[in-house]
Amino acid sequence: MSGQQRTIAIVDDDELVRRALCRLVLSLSFTPVAFASGESFLKALDQTSPSCVLLDFHMPSLNGLDVLHELSARQEMPAVIVITGADDNGVRESCMRAGAAGFLNKPISRDTLSSAIEAVECGWRPRSKRLF
Repeated sequence: MSGQQRTIAIVDDDELVRRALCRLVLSLSFTPVAFASGESFLKALDQTSPSCVLLDFHMPSLNGLDVLHELSARQEMPAVIVITGADDNGVRESCMRAGAAGFLNKPISRDTLSSAIEAVECGWRPRSKRLF
């Protein structure tokens, strides 16, 4: 990990989960930026420039897959790790096809989150260089 502080966007409609993930991200020496919806995240994306996104799958209005589709329409997109409390049939596969770099089930331990962030090399990348 470089000495540069990296920003991790946390997109989850559950306030308690957002706060817990913010604490985890801070404990890993990253800067968390939290969003309560996919819409608010997408509106702020150009100003935030996160190096990685922790994206809840089950959200009202735009769900995680909808957000992934919006992100994949861009020339470049951050590495996205989809998180979910209910790993329904086909969700993981759909998210990975839509451009997710990783997929985690809640609850997420500090070690698991750290490994996932490092594995996706948290950084903006051209669409052609996605890991999956």
